[in-house]
Amino acid sequence: MNRNFVTRTLIVAGFAAAAAALTGATAASAGTTPTVYASHGAVYVKQAGHATRLTQDEVSKQPVLSPDATQIAYVHNDTVWVMNLDGSQQHQVSDRAGSAPAWDASGVRITYTATSCTGAPGTFRTGVDGGAASEVVAPAACVTEEAPLVGYIMG
Repeated sequence: MNRNFVTRTLIVAGFAAAAAALTGATAASAGTTPTVYASHGAVYVKQAGHATRLTQDEVSKQPVLSPDATQIAYVHNDTVWVMNLDGSQQHQVSDRAGSAPAWDASGVRITYTATSCTGAPGTFRTGVDGGAASEVVAPAACVTEEAPLVGYIMG
């Protein structure tokens, strides 16, 4: 092997290791992030190779882990809900039927898809505590429109 090739390879490997250390992307930390998933209508969390069922009924789907890995947003009976990583504090946050929840980077708000004022799918935003009307994000034609009044769908 060429000495310059070996030197360059070691330099690149050093930069990669430094970048991984700075971002926390080491082999040890990669194994500690929990995984959430739905199976047969129930939400599960998998940590350290062990899966735990978090919801008791069979009407939940689309779980998404919060950026800080402490909460889960999910669809329950066609509305968006949030719970703690251990399954506690399950509560509805959307004020309408919705799907495809997604966390914002700060972990304090969730966007989801629901029927908009045009009758087509739109994007709505709500806080993780729920209890307030969802904000219309898109389509643009609906942003200035008052959202239709809807009630919480419990169940």
